[in-house]
Amino acid sequence: MRYPAAFLMAMALLLASCGDDAFDPTGPSTTSTGPTTTAATTTTAPTATSEPTTTTQAPTTTTTQAPTTTTQAPTTTVATVYVIEPDFFPDVFGSPGDPNGSGCAPPGDVLPDGVWFGFAKAVSAGTITFDLACFFTGAAADTAANEDYGGTDGAEEGFHIRNKNPKVFSVPIAPTAEVYYVDQAGPTWFPEPIPLGAWPSATSWLPCPSDSCAVWLYINGGAATGIVEQYLP
Repeated sequence: MRYPAAFLMAMALLLASCGDDAFDPTGPSTTSTGPTTTAATTTTAPTATSEPTTTTQAPTTTTTQAPTTTTQAPTTTVATVYVIEPDFFPDVFGSPGDPNGSGCAPPGDVLPDGVWFGFAKAVSAGTITFDLACFFTGAAADTAANEDYGGTDGAEEGFHIRNKNPKVFSVPIAPTAEVYYVDQAGPTWFPEPIPLGAWPSATSWLPCPSDSCAVWLYINGGAATGIVEQYLP
């Protein structure tokens, strides 16, 4: 059934005048919004503290090594044995320019082992009273002679004796000592050695013992084991 436009207009005005009590053709809203539910904040459990790692280290064992004991064989010092030279004349044992033999300036009051030049002033009861001197040869003799005499000609005889030290030594003579003397009668300068008991010889070139009895003493173990007269022109 079609309603006229005037009828529809009247109905619209009627509904508008009803206000809030008017009929809501759609009906009351049945949707009720419930209270807002706030999700509970989840509190994270505290991080578990790890138990400290306890490392038990085994104590260090110190190994004590026994000291190495090296037993070194004692050094054996072989004493020099001074023997009479084949030509009856000792070499220079020191530095160039030194006197022949062991020198002429030993320390102390005891004449040590070596080969020494000097003068046999006396021989008695197995002891020789020995005036130590210096015996130079070669270029050393020239130098020493020039120093002692203040000249420039050097040594006249090819050797030079210096005896400025008044020190005298008392030297024991070994019972087995051999003595070589200069035979004034010849035919050889040095005959076979004679025992200590037979020296001084009556045929010696030099008057021995005396201040001019020039000899070389070969001392071993603190005693003279050999005596050689030194020919002086």
